[in-house]
Amino acid sequence: MNTISASTGFSPFQLHLGRSPRMLPLLLPALTTSDTEEGRARLLLSQLRHDVMEAQDNLLAAKAAQAANVNKGRAPALVLQTGDRVMLATKHRRREYMQKGDKRVAK
Repeated sequence: MNTISASTGFSPFQLHLGRSPRMLPLLLPALTTSDTEEGRARLLLSQLRHDVMEAQDNLLAAKAAQAANVNKGRAPALVLQTGDRVMLATKHRRREYMQKGDKRVAK
């Protein structure tokens, strides 16, 4: 639950709650009089938005890197024209093409 994802750079806990869980008791700084609950809530929400946007950016970068890595070994796309003959694999669709006949029993 607290493992940082390689793709996002964040743990699911941090993206969901806006902070990482601590094993030791948390040491809170002394609250000043100007530090209101509304101000802390706004700060938490802005930090959550920032973390989510950064995670989305990291996911997009990881997706692009994965696509580039996969496409390195890929052969160029085969261009087919109308009228070209191709082989069709019907191994998994064999039953659709079976017909009743003298030497075959249809299922």
